[in-house]
Amino acid sequence: MTGTIVAPMEAGELPDVAAIRGMRLDQLLFVTTGVLLAIVVGLLASVAWVSARAQFEETSTRFNEHVRNQAIELGQTLSHTLSLTSATSLRDNNYAFLSEVARSIISDNPNILRVQIYDADSQLAADSAEDAKLGTTTERKPERRWVTALYQGKPIIEYQEPIDYGSQSGKGVVLISYSLEGLQKQLHELEAAKRESLRRNATTMAGLGLGFLLLAGVLVAIQSRRITRPLGVLTGKVMQLAAGDLGARTEEVRGAGREVTTLGVVFNHMAERINVLLEDVRAKAQLERDVSLARTVQETLLPGREGFQAGPLRIAGLVVTADACGGDWWMRASLDERRVVVGIGDVTGHGLATALVATSATSGFTAAMTMRPPEEINAQLLISSLNLTMAHMGRGEHQMSSALAVLDTQTGVIDYASGGHPSPIVYSRSTRQVASLPARGALLGASAISQYASRQAQLRPGDLIVWYTDGLTESRDASQKQYGTQRLAAAIQANAHLSAEALRDAILADARAFSAGLPAQDDITVVVAEFSPASP
Repeated sequence: MTGTIVAPMEAGELPDVAAIRGMRLDQLLFVTTGVLLAIVVGLLASVAWVSARAQFEETSTRFNEHVRNQAIELGQTLSHTLSLTSATSLRDNNYAFLSEVARSIISDNPNILRVQIYDADSQLAADSAEDAKLGTTTERKPERRWVTALYQGKPIIEYQEPIDYGSQSGKGVVLISYSLEGLQKQLHELEAAKRESLRRNATTMAGLGLGFLLLAGVLVAIQSRRITRPLGVLTGKVMQLAAGDLGARTEEVRGAGREVTTLGVVFNHMAERINVLLEDVRAKAQLERDVSLARTVQETLLPGREGFQAGPLRIAGLVVTADACGGDWWMRASLDERRVVVGIGDVTGHGLATALVATSATSGFTAAMTMRPPEEINAQLLISSLNLTMAHMGRGEHQMSSALAVLDTQTGVIDYASGGHPSPIVYSRSTRQVASLPARGALLGASAISQYASRQAQLRPGDLIVWYTDGLTESRDASQKQYGTQRLAAAIQANAHLSAEALRDAILADARAFSAGLPAQDDITVVVAEFSPASP
């Protein structure tokens, strides 16, 4: 059964969660994932840009080398061909024909800017340029070579080819100036195409990257919301539970991940457990209040720690419970002017029910003393009446050991009876001897028809009587050894010079020292009677 706790919780007021600053989990997931995707897309775009640029550079270099090689090959071929065809004209001194050939080459090939032919004496024999001065001497070695140079401010490749026309002076030279302007133009066009292609690629990659980021952002937003919404609901339920609403439960979440689903299931289980535990705490608190009340009633009915003086007889007793309430009890009361009744009992078991039975037995013992005139009361009558009370009250579920005694303070005669209870110990101060007052009888409450008999004994001046419950003699030390009656008798002998109250406390202290601080397993009751009549 669930409900809402109205009283404030012991842990104090709830923390002000509204004062907590920072991004929500869905925002954090969105921002983190977006930054990560942007970095990844940026890196991929940069790699693609660098790769495309490197590829264009490599293509441009190869094209440049290819065109240049073609120009060199063409120039060398043309110069070689021209040197072969010019040999005859040089040998025949037909320079006019050579000049026509040179100009025709210029007109047929716009990339060739100039053609010059030198004879073996390094004199200009033919020139495609109309303003050239034939016969000009320019020292040139007749060897095959090519060099880059400038002609009319334009870059060229100058090809030189020797002409072997049988002159004794040596060889002539063919010189062809091949223009690189077309090559540079092609290179410029290729560079422009490269830049345009890179720009288009960059624009395309930027568009694709932006589209990918937008798509990924939408998916991340949806997924993060799908995950964090149940967490937000669960957080709200946790706050409800922390505020005391034990009925707070969360619905089963699907699609948010196994961990979130498990968290919701565990939360519901935890809320159920808290509810059960709180009910247990409430029941325990109520039980503790009931036990406390029972203990108060029990302590009210039991005699106090102070000694009781009846003529030469002084009685002192104490019940030490193992739990909040005990099953031990003891009573002392004056029957008439010269007789005193002492009773002690031990109800089997522990806890509240046992304490209630013990309290009822105390009341039954007190009521039994008023059933007949005082002169007719004896130990047998008291224990038989108490057995009937236990049999009807306990209905066989609770039984009790008990020892009762009627002491005559003038004569020292003690009339005693017992029902399954340890025999009291008698110590004579005059002879320093230890004896007991044995009596037989069944446990009280076992049967309403149980029979009990009483016995009599004579007390002498200075005698001590010690009644006790088995919780004293059965207490154990760390090695599980029992306290026992021998140690009890030794404690009585060692402290026999003390008063009844002091002897009682000394016996209990010796038992505590024997147990070495171990928790008590049973209630302990000790009652001491000291018979000290005045000397005649």
